[in-house]
Amino acid sequence: MNETEKKQTAVLEDDAIVELYWQRSERAIEETDRKYHRHLFSLAYNILHDNMDCEECLNDTYLGTWNAIPPSRPKWLSAFVSKIMRNLALKKYRHERAGKRIPSEMTVALDEINGCLPATPSEEEAYHVRRVSEILNEYLRSLDDRQEFVFVCRYYCSDSVARIAQLLDMSHSTVFRDLTDIREGLKNRLKEAGYDYEK
Repeated sequence: MNETEKKQTAVLEDDAIVELYWQRSERAIEETDRKYHRHLFSLAYNILHDNMDCEECLNDTYLGTWNAIPPSRPKWLSAFVSKIMRNLALKKYRHERAGKRIPSEMTVALDEINGCLPATPSEEEAYHVRRVSEILNEYLRSLDDRQEFVFVCRYYCSDSVARIAQLLDMSHSTVFRDLTDIREGLKNRLKEAGYDYEK
């Protein structure tokens, strides 16, 4: 392989891709797709379980990224595009499946974490929403790297237990145990802060 071919196959660093967006080069979208297509599609599929919906969200994610950069200049492009994709997929999930129980990793993950968190507060209780968010963030920072990774994979990316076990080269039972310990720890932390309730 000559140097030209190597350059053509090399994946660009995030800051180089962001710079392409700032230059308004359409190559930015191509490079984003090249680097993050599989990750973004997987994130959407964990929520939607429909290939066509995922493709639609993927296109909307690239458009959203194009419209957001500039003025934004994200430090971590992967987190930036993941957030856009997740929000779009969740919006589509809520819209198209309102009132239905469609089994997906998103549904299962939400059911699991639902037992740890209080019901959504009313607008008058906005303080409590902020406080629970602070407690959750503090709790996540207290976890070791593996537990934090497991939590984010399960409850942010909606990855299956099998997928998390594969990513970490661990047994399914170890991932289940981690998730159980994490949920119990979160429930205890919330109880200590005065958010004690039973569902």
